[in-house]
Amino acid sequence: MHDVPADAIDILLDARRPDGWLDRALLAYPDAYGEELAAVLNPTRECVMRDGDDRSKAALEPDRTSAAREREISRVRRILAGRPGFRERTTPAFVRAGPGSLLIALAQPGQQFGSTLAVRIQLELHAEAVHARAVRIEREAAAVSHAVWRCDVPSWIDGPHRMAIELAPNPTGFNEAMLIAQRGAARVLVTAPRDAHEPPSAEPTAASVMPSGWSYLRADRTMGSSLPYFPNGAPFTATHARVPDEDLFALCAARSWTGSLRDSLWLRDRPDYRIVS
Repeated sequence: MHDVPADAIDILLDARRPDGWLDRALLAYPDAYGEELAAVLNPTRECVMRDGDDRSKAALEPDRTSAAREREISRVRRILAGRPGFRERTTPAFVRAGPGSLLIALAQPGQQFGSTLAVRIQLELHAEAVHARAVRIEREAAAVSHAVWRCDVPSWIDGPHRMAIELAPNPTGFNEAMLIAQRGAARVLVTAPRDAHEPPSAEPTAASVMPSGWSYLRADRTMGSSLPYFPNGAPFTATHARVPDEDLFALCAARSWTGSLRDSLWLRDRPDYRIVS
């Protein structure tokens, strides 16, 4: 047996550790989302403030104004309300990767999923995410779900890769954008683990349906210094705090969402995400 270099083992272990990111508003206001969630958010906040990095500790400082705090809390409450229900989470989606394309079949489309979707794809052992646009197609005879989307992807995605796929509503007009901003919700699909010795197959791969922290869009400041009323504009990038305790992170993420697609892959393989009804 050949000895595996220690640094190679460390690289592999690091690739499989979670990022441990949670939306900072969850931990900045742990009592704002109900008693059940507060029971896990509060000890997690204490853990970050005690053992976390300086950037994460600073991220948990409350917003300076009450209006900013209310906007953050309202945003998180909308995302929590849009999480997939028990039936959706227990009904698998299906993914089929082919040369240059990806087919995604959903038994229950997410809120405001229309004719097109914004797609973000993260392979398990690849650092870069792929962004794509998916178009809804007619149901195929082989599809077991009633909604199927197709998107073009780089050719290297074809193969036995395990992946997390984030699907978000993609508005095609002003009224649809307004509706999505208020009521839309994204989904993350995580394909099932594969046997390394299993030969490649053209059959669709089952995928678990998990919640997404897609936070709608940041409002566009089109009215000078006043707060905008139209909530769609430039993409909103959430601020995250890193949770240094993997078990606490898993308990929180299972009841809310993960801060990265890599974390979705990691969480999918723990029992934690399945204990939430």
